Amino acid sequence: MSAQLSRQNIERTKRRRLIVVRRRRLRFGVALVLGFLAMTAYTVFSLVERSTAQVTGTELLVVDKPATGGPVDAAGPMYPVFARLDTRNLVLPVAAQAATIIAYHPLMDERAVALTPVGNQVNGSVVSRSLKRVFSEASAVRYYLIKDKERNLSGTGCVDVGAPAGTPIVSPVSGVITGVTEYNLYGKYPDVQIDIAPDGVGDVTLSLLFVDEPTVKIGLVVVEGKTQLGKVRAPQGDLGETLAEFTRDTGSHVHIQVTRGIPGE
Repeated sequence: MSAQLSRQNIERTKRRRLIVVRRRRLRFGVALVLGFLAMTAYTVFSLVERSTAQVTGTELLVVDKPATGGPVDAAGPMYPVFARLDTRNLVLPVAAQAATIIAYHPLMDERAVALTPVGNQVNGSVVSRSLKRVFSEASAVRYYLIKDKERNLSGTGCVDVGAPAGTPIVSPVSGVITGVTEYNLYGKYPDVQIDIAPDGVGDVTLSLLFVDEPTVKIGLVVVEGKTQLGKVRAPQGDLGETLAEFTRDTGSHVHIQVTRGIPGE
């Protein structure tokens, strides 16, 4: 009888200890979760006012400054991949050491084909940039996303690649020249538009604008990163103002956009 009572006492003692251990684990788990939630809330609320996930062309950067030394690591390739069109890579149209900014923005054209940026976004929120650093591969390319200041739209329908006026422009993709058109931008600024049918991407046209002294003609086969198309045109009127606020120079650049079909059709 005494042996039976002893075993019962032992079992009761074990159960009490197990209950104590479970309660301690539960309290520790709750404290850990509450601490995590408190830290997350503090981080989010403290960054709300500083977040610049998208900036308009009329806003100056406060938290995010233009990257020192330009948007591309000059120690890497001279014409690195900076974007993708479908599965096709696009190389920088100016030499890496000459680039002053890479800035994507919307294209108000129903035929527009979105580009996929390669690299790290400079003007994302602190949280989003930190997550990208953790979960993406390191990149030597840095870019901006800029809203349409009138329509409050964001996107990657086109991209401006800044460089000093007179900088040589090379083809960002291999293909065939389908157009070299002199025209007046907005009806008043002389410009040249060069159109390319990229290899390996059907029924699209890649166009470069703000080109000076074109060196190609229709029918010419061009090679990405090698064939010179012309030079960067000096900005006229207010055409360089948006980028100038970021680059602190004249805002000169070459503009790239991709549309379905052939321009003018």
